[in-house]
Amino acid sequence: MASGFIVLADGRCFSPTSRLYDLTLRMVADQLQDSEAARTLRKWLLTLLPDPSDTDVGYGFVRASDQRTVERMIDVRELTVENQHLFHRAAQLAGERMQSEMGEQANWARKCAVSLADMVARADRGEAPLSRSDWREVTPPTGRKLGPGW
Repeated sequence: MASGFIVLADGRCFSPTSRLYDLTLRMVADQLQDSEAARTLRKWLLTLLPDPSDTDVGYGFVRASDQRTVERMIDVRELTVENQHLFHRAAQLAGERMQSEMGEQANWARKCAVSLADMVARADRGEAPLSRSDWREVTPPTGRKLGPGW
């Protein structure tokens, strides 16, 4: 059952289980190292993941700091254009890196990273968003301004 959602710049959606969403977002964040803007985006992305002090309530996590539910959704369209590009590139790098990983956990991680990288490549090539998406329709962005750089 999908419980994490990454909506890419063209509106297609990658939606793994919450555990795999966390792992995938961490793999993407790990690729954001080569500039100050990338490191700033990385730091922000990591704040979206639960940490050990948060409480597992079965359907998700509640932040220890403010008692808010950790939302496992990021709409890349609501990032700055620069951060959209950084996110897409980091997702591609994570997919490339996972092509060579081994081990049982890496199999699940590989599948997620490679799937997300494929979706990013399709989006960047201008393919129709529903050519590969875990959603059946493209929903409009909410208009929020997420992440650093606004």
